[in-house]
Amino acid sequence: MAILTLICPGCEKKAIVDDEDEQCYCMHCGQRFEPVAVENAVPVEPVVESALRLSGALGDEAYEPVDYSDRPWYPEIQRIEAMLADEDTDGASEALAKLLDSQKDSDGDIERCMHDVVAGWLVDCIAEGESYPGGLSEIARLIEEYGEDSGPNMFVYSLFYALAQTPELIRIPEDAAIVAETLFNLLMDYPEVEPDIRMQLEMCTDFMHVSGLLVDQADSLSDDDDSMDEVRDWIYSLQDFVRLFGDTVYDKCGELGEEIIDGLTEKWKEEDISTIGSNVRDIADAYLDGEIDGDAAKFKVAEYLQMYSE
Repeated sequence: MAILTLICPGCEKKAIVDDEDEQCYCMHCGQRFEPVAVENAVPVEPVVESALRLSGALGDEAYEPVDYSDRPWYPEIQRIEAMLADEDTDGASEALAKLLDSQKDSDGDIERCMHDVVAGWLVDCIAEGESYPGGLSEIARLIEEYGEDSGPNMFVYSLFYALAQTPELIRIPEDAAIVAETLFNLLMDYPEVEPDIRMQLEMCTDFMHVSGLLVDQADSLSDDDDSMDEVRDWIYSLQDFVRLFGDTVYDKCGELGEEIIDGLTEKWKEEDISTIGSNVRDIADAYLDGEIDGDAAKFKVAEYLQMYSE
């Protein structure tokens, strides 16, 4: 099965189709696609590439995918890609670190190739009806060359905005919940690679905006009130945690002040360690599973934020 994208001849909007589905229809206007239209469709990855160009995530240079299949290190990239498909992010990170260490003359190309691999992995997760499960921060720490103002944080940041700017990924209402959870998991990765809590606050604000649009998009596609209620409730629960997380970060920013945050950011960059770490994800999981309430979650987030000023 391959997920493809094409321009609908009826409404001229981008649509996503399954190449194995004999009856393909536009998700916007409902027009049935003729077989020749599906044959001329392209893989969905260019949708993400387009979003990456729009977000400027790779600096001023235009994003142009490169074929690295003839490089001697490419089979190892394929092995790493297989690990990601199996959700073995720790193994993928370890293998990538070894590859970068052994191929120092090609590390820039390897990093760019991995960006494409990870983008494809996220899209594949969504196309297969599952959300990206998290863990990218382990790989992001190894990726540093993406323009002048870049680093591990830009790797996660660019993927977040690529998916957030790609409404074509929403084919049915349930896809909105999957994309929202994927964005949420990317947001949970972000504290481990961004040593400026103001940027984390910005990510929270943007998530609230994008997830609200996802609810609206799902609602426009839904004809089943019960399933739509499930989609809406799940996205709202993600919003609830992001809201309390963002409120706690906002309070900490006000407590520290701009000048102190600037100094702490430089300190954390020099020491090459994360600000909050995976503890935030553990708190989020406990909250979403109903093991702790909002007050307890906010208290625990505040505890881990305290390490930022130590």
